[in-house]
Amino acid sequence: MNLQNIFNLSGLVINMAGAYLMYRNAPPVNSKTFLYQDKELQELAKRDKRKNKMSRNGMLLLFVGFLLQLVAFFL
Repeated sequence: MNLQNIFNLSGLVINMAGAYLMYRNAPPVNSKTFLYQDKELQELAKRDKRKNKMSRNGMLLLFVGFLLQLVAFFL
């Protein structure tokens, strides 16, 4: 194992840890304010829920991508 592979492997491991921390500690989107009427708040709540789900899925995909790179390193 040469130095380049060691740096590549350590970078992948650090990126996986960072993606995991982002996934676990991402702030949720919340648009609840008093400036909207009830119907608008319901629509905003649906949008916020979708954004939160997409954010989590994106970070999960990032983590899986790093994991696949790590597996490819050992093949």
